Amino acid sequence: TNEHLLGKCLTANNPGFDTNPTFSPDGQRLAWLTMAGPSYESDAVGIQVYDIPSGKTTTLLKAEVDWAHSPNSLTWSKDGTKLYFGADVRSRMVVAYIDSTVGVQDGAGITILGDQTGCTSLHGEYEGGLLTTMQSLTMPSEIFTLSQDGTSKRQITHFNTDAVAQMSLGRSGELIYKGEKEEDVQAWLLRPAGFSEEEEAESQGAGKEGTKKRYPLAVIYHGGPQGSTMDDWHYRWNLQYYASMGFAVLAPNFHGSTGFGHQFCRDISENWEIGGLDTIAGVRAAIAAHPWIDESRVVGLGASYGGYTSNWLNGNAPVGMFKALVCHCGTFDLRSSYFATEELFFMETEFGGPAYTSKSRSAESDYQKYTPSKKIHEWQTPTLVIHGAKDYRLVESEGISTFTALQRQNVPSEMLYLPSENHHCLNPQNSMVWHETVLGWIQRWTTTSTKEEGNE
Repeated sequence: TNEHLLGKCLTANNPGFDTNPTFSPDGQRLAWLTMAGPSYESDAVGIQVYDIPSGKTTTLLKAEVDWAHSPNSLTWSKDGTKLYFGADVRSRMVVAYIDSTVGVQDGAGITILGDQTGCTSLHGEYEGGLLTTMQSLTMPSEIFTLSQDGTSKRQITHFNTDAVAQMSLGRSGELIYKGEKEEDVQAWLLRPAGFSEEEEAESQGAGKEGTKKRYPLAVIYHGGPQGSTMDDWHYRWNLQYYASMGFAVLAPNFHGSTGFGHQFCRDISENWEIGGLDTIAGVRAAIAAHPWIDESRVVGLGASYGGYTSNWLNGNAPVGMFKALVCHCGTFDLRSSYFATEELFFMETEFGGPAYTSKSRSAESDYQKYTPSKKIHEWQTPTLVIHGAKDYRLVESEGISTFTALQRQNVPSEMLYLPSENHHCLNPQNSMVWHETVLGWIQRWTTTSTKEEGNE
């Protein structure tokens, strides 16, 4: 046989994922990212290095133990003395490095570069510093140089400067509130475009009764569920799109989000309702803190786990909290989606095993407790359903089932079916249709001068 041509497997004893193999500049060492647990795609991530001459593997950063966050990329310095990596730290992408020989010892040895605002991605070293791209909730990606010690940066490109100057953007800020577990949860809160600091201060002083103008709130909950809404310029779920249309925007990084510690991320596994509960708590906190938000004009939007959340909220949120919902490629029923998904290992990890066991049939099973279909008889909130025909993560029948459940109960609803799209809407022309449809739907239910009733 020719099996010897395949070489040696360096990670055969590790049941978790090993990714991002990267050779050192001299070709003598190989670094990679490693997870310890089997079949858990959001496990804590460490860094290992294999020394080719000696055949020895060294752990430079031990997942879970050495740092509260996880590297997600690897780049060697030109001299081979450092390993740079990116990491999600409190919903901002940072660039950090460790010594490529010593690594992390006794919790020390990780250096984060820059001012930790926005999101930074490293593209390599150049003579005198680092070449990066930077972006934020108020700036599309531009190329910046960063000094070796991270203390200074310089913008090189201005591809979007003129275009952004002509846009009306919302001011971005953070909201920290107590979630379902009485722990701090971070959310982004964007002010509606054109709503000035002076107007906000006046509103805060006048209170709800004295505020002259109040704004609708778009609540956008991310997918994953292990992910985060970041301080970035997203090209599918751009928070500024909604702010520019006159909405306040709340984007909670609920329990299960990355960037807030490993346990915080794990808290959602086998407890999928916590994302929705944290979202409800976030809506209440935002309304309580900001009298300029109109609590009678709140809408919720999400995709994937966010679509699941829209369906879950329809049967579990306080009646009337949400005026309308948008469910993009979301879950209707956890058991049916298990038998159709291309990612069985994910569901078996998240819900404590397969969906065909006696355990899964128990009323206490996660498949039974947390499935949105459990409470379809309580669905009342108007919902726009969107699904791609080539979605194999959550197949199109999940969207069709959601739409059917709404239609048969005379809940106002529409469905946007995208025959050429997968789990995401990627085609530029389809994206335009998507955004126009979503905006039309949420404006329809938040316009104060009209009331919509009946089935569509």
